[in-house]
Amino acid sequence: MEKLENSAKNREKIDAHPLSSRVSRGYPEKLEQALYEISEKAHSLVSQDALYSSLHEIVGRFINARNFFIALRQQRDGRQFIKFVYYNDEFDAHMQGLEVEVDPSGKHSMSGYILASGKPLLMVPEMFDEFCRENNISPLGTKAYSLVGAPFYLEHLSGVVLVQSYHEYVYTDKDKDLMAYVARHIGDALQRKKAIDDIREANEIFSLFLRYSPAHVYIKEMIEGESRIVQVSDNYAASLHKSSEELIGKNMAELFPPDFAAQTTRDDQEVARNGVLLQTEDIIDGRTYSTIKFPIVQGGKSLVAGYSIDITERKQMEDALRESEKRYKIIFERSPLAVIRFDPDGNIVDFNDRFVDMMGSTREKLLGFNTARHSSPKMRETIKKALSGEVVSYEGSYTSINGGKTTFLRGFFNPVTPGQSPTEVIAALEDITELKKHEKEQQKIEKLESLGVLAGGIAHDFNNILTGIMGNLSFSQVLLEPDHRAHKALAEAEKATRRAAELAQQLLTFAKGGEPNKEVVSLQRLVRDAVSFMLRGSNVRPVVSIPESLHSIQADEGQVCQVLNNLIINADQAMPGGGTLTITGSNENVQTGNPFNLETGPYVRLEIHDTGCGISPEGMANIFDPYFSTKISGTGLGLATAYSIIQRHNGHIGVSSSVGEGTTFTLLLPSTGFTEEKQTRMTEKARGLAAGGSILIMDDEQMIRDTAAEMLIFLGYEVTTCAGGGEAIELYRTALQAGQPYTVVIMDLTIPGGLGGKESAEVILAIDPTAYLIVSSGYSSDPVVANFKQYGFSGAIAKPYNLDDFEKALSKVPTRGVE
Repeated sequence: MEKLENSAKNREKIDAHPLSSRVSRGYPEKLEQALYEISEKAHSLVSQDALYSSLHEIVGRFINARNFFIALRQQRDGRQFIKFVYYNDEFDAHMQGLEVEVDPSGKHSMSGYILASGKPLLMVPEMFDEFCRENNISPLGTKAYSLVGAPFYLEHLSGVVLVQSYHEYVYTDKDKDLMAYVARHIGDALQRKKAIDDIREANEIFSLFLRYSPAHVYIKEMIEGESRIVQVSDNYAASLHKSSEELIGKNMAELFPPDFAAQTTRDDQEVARNGVLLQTEDIIDGRTYSTIKFPIVQGGKSLVAGYSIDITERKQMEDALRESEKRYKIIFERSPLAVIRFDPDGNIVDFNDRFVDMMGSTREKLLGFNTARHSSPKMRETIKKALSGEVVSYEGSYTSINGGKTTFLRGFFNPVTPGQSPTEVIAALEDITELKKHEKEQQKIEKLESLGVLAGGIAHDFNNILTGIMGNLSFSQVLLEPDHRAHKALAEAEKATRRAAELAQQLLTFAKGGEPNKEVVSLQRLVRDAVSFMLRGSNVRPVVSIPESLHSIQADEGQVCQVLNNLIINADQAMPGGGTLTITGSNENVQTGNPFNLETGPYVRLEIHDTGCGISPEGMANIFDPYFSTKISGTGLGLATAYSIIQRHNGHIGVSSSVGEGTTFTLLLPSTGFTEEKQTRMTEKARGLAAGGSILIMDDEQMIRDTAAEMLIFLGYEVTTCAGGGEAIELYRTALQAGQPYTVVIMDLTIPGGLGGKESAEVILAIDPTAYLIVSSGYSSDPVVANFKQYGFSGAIAKPYNLDDFEKALSKVPTRGVE
């Protein structure tokens, strides 16, 4: 039907055209057929070149078209061009595809002139040159003999169709009219071809878009309340495990689970009904898609287009980022460190609660505070370096804004962009006040240990000397008659010697190697005994508040008594005009991270408070240092000794004081966790000394050997002496082989450059397991002396000793052969 309508229209045009009166009968029918073919070729031929060739062939049926070309006008960047899209010529075939710029002020090409004039042109030989001169025409190619050309003008296309001859053939007015008529149809065909190509190209592009689009693309049509797929991209079809063809015409219920299909259909209806864009986020088969739908208007159809992007990985990254931010926020807020962020100008822009506590301020006051201008000089310099891109550490004291607390801070300031200036800065601050205290405490311990080595050596040698003095003094008193006038002087000399020995004992207490001989004791009993003994005759009123439930401690009773005695004496001396001494005790469980760096477990807390004169801040700083004393008559060893004893018991001693208000000493000692005191009552059978018993004395000091020998001979023993462990072993072996082993061997623990008592004892016991060995040492707190049984000894005697000490030590020696 369309073909018949087009034929009738063309027939009407031909009958009305002037050409129809000059052609023979039948010509219009041929022309009509040719015009129809021109129109048909525009639809049927895909190739542009094929269309040009077909047009050439059709025109050649009615006119000499051996040399035929089509030129189109084009515009680009504000300039005009003529392009020869088809140029079939016997001389100038090279002009095929040639593009010539139109110069309005220059000469015209023949095609340019025809386009500019808007009229068909017939050129015959006799007028060719003259016409070109008059109209400023300069032909581009070989000069034609005759030609005829006609322009065509359409909405989006204009050009020229031209034929020419180079020989005796001359075109006529009939050819001119024919070209004018055909040119319009050729223009129509070219425009139609361009439109068809544009549509075909658009369809091809759309088809490629659907094939290669990374997004899931679809177009749906709303039919009777359902949305059915019209077009779909390949990857969308693949995501549903179907081909694109299988999806066309399907509704949502045929493709998706009921709930999702119903929701999707409702969304499609909303878009089509309201004509608005809709964005959704959907989860299908565990994948997350972001979808945008929008309406398309096409005739009477109700279309909805949409595209979906798989955002699963992005959502996972967003979730991971949120989780990371959440973890960061938790770490930031709950960090034991104060965390602060500064902007490039040094203003505080963010911080955690720990920073607020550390500064002793409020969040409102701290936010925006400029530390680069208003902090201490040291902090300002630190911030300045960090803002310039440098990593900086900081350590210094800080007093809170309200002045109520001074702490010691350590921090690290890290630029967000290292090396860049200025940059934001992240800082972490730590309160190391307790650490500084521990460091100071450790320095004190190391100082005491260092002094202890020296003191221990001095005390050892001092005890050896005192042994000779005390032994001879004691022995002299025995030799004299009780009413001898020298007896009192000797007793006083021995008493002074004992006081010197006590001083040496204090030195040994904090000397290296002084280990306590621990047993379970009642601290309650020790306190009451010490108070009763030390405050006898004093005007100080004691108040002891220690519950019966106070746990026992595992300690060296003598050393703890020494601590209590020293503290009570100090308190008594701090209250010369009288006062109150209050002693309280309680059980306490020490937890991990305690400020005293003690092991966790049960402890006993003892507080000794006096109402005396107090201690100055300067004195508090050195109170536990050896030889430091605020008293004229003091030795400065009392508190140093107490400190050393408590340390060796794995406890803590602390002090607080206010001048004019009194002093409180606090002791923490590991407890047993129960209240019973271990009774160590060893029943000894009465064992006498065998007549003629023999004793071997080993000591490197000649004076000590001689003094000890005289006292023992006086007590009725046979005595042999030697200077070293090797000699003692040989003497014991010889006596044992002779059947006359020594009753007792008294061995000095330390022999410089030789075999000492510990090593010699091992050899002698290997020879005779029943040997009775007594260890003797100037280091009375040596672990071997404190725990002599662990090393094979049967007893211990500390230097300096006298005749009574020998009698006590030897009273426990069994007679050989008696059980």
